[in-house]
Amino acid sequence: MPSIIKKFEECRDMIEKGWILAYPTETTYGLGVNPFNQEAVSFLNTVKKRSMGKPYLMLVKDINMLEHYAELDKHVLGLMETLWPGPVSVVLKAKNKLPEWMADKHGHACFRVSSSKFASKLFEYIDRPIVSTSANPETFPIAKTMEEVIAYFQSQERMAVMPDLFEDAKGSLPSTIIDLTKQPPKILRKGAFNIVF
Repeated sequence: MPSIIKKFEECRDMIEKGWILAYPTETTYGLGVNPFNQEAVSFLNTVKKRSMGKPYLMLVKDINMLEHYAELDKHVLGLMETLWPGPVSVVLKAKNKLPEWMADKHGHACFRVSSSKFASKLFEYIDRPIVSTSANPETFPIAKTMEEVIAYFQSQERMAVMPDLFEDAKGSLPSTIIDLTKQPPKILRKGAFNIVF
């Protein structure tokens, strides 16, 4: 049974020791781990029954944090300043500081600055990206509440669940994903944010 926690220090500690953290985003509930811990990422794959070779997107605190892990140009920066924070994830060329298992075969990785109050608060305690993936086994509907998360993953002991203290999770759609390594940019997944290029 997942543990229910209510302190951000506990969120940080769970992620540091390789547990999965279930947390509210501005769309639905997400699952997160430390992207620099390969065993934790592999464990998340197992729990979600996720296909191998599909890198996870990551939440970053802001563009300053993103610059450490992805290649940015003026066009990308301008777009990010317009779209973020919010339910838009972007694919960018990863820098070497990012572990190879967090990038695809082309060296690209996916990032987002969330507009949720939870994420903003969490980054007061964590100074690096965290994995953000939908809280559901692959092919199942995405969990939108803490109760749905627990129902899906009730047999998991290395998982902690944070209640939606700020009532962030209001949507039913995941984030929109845009590939900014393409010109023009390519929408890879339509989601909670509508955009046309």
